[in-house]
Amino acid sequence: MSGLGFRYADIGALRACSMVRPSSSKCGKRAYVTFLAGNKDYWMGVVGLAKGLRKVKSIYPLVVAVLPDVPEEHRQILLAQGCIIREIEQVIPPENKVGYSMTYFVLNYSKLRIWEKKNYF
Repeated sequence: MSGLGFRYADIGALRACSMVRPSSSKCGKRAYVTFLAGNKDYWMGVVGLAKGLRKVKSIYPLVVAVLPDVPEEHRQILLAQGCIIREIEQVIPPENKVGYSMTYFVLNYSKLRIWEKKNYF
């Protein structure tokens, strides 16, 4: 099970914004968004993603949606890499006698919180 997921908030606009300044009204509300949970080494993948986006001179910021269990030390490392940190709440699935909503699905359900956000800035 991975604690890291990734989403780009508007892929079709990438070409349109590559020729304009980030402060342009066309690009001002777009970002790369990824998910991070837990205290394992998944934060290193986010650092790699941040470095990759800088290398290609991305005009969009990297927002990291974190669950409360991400240690402050990891958050500080990501902030130092230029990431925007936004804490999200876990999605706890309802009790289910069939077993489809077992606790190990909490991470996957929690990734859905990313789609609730309309403003990461």
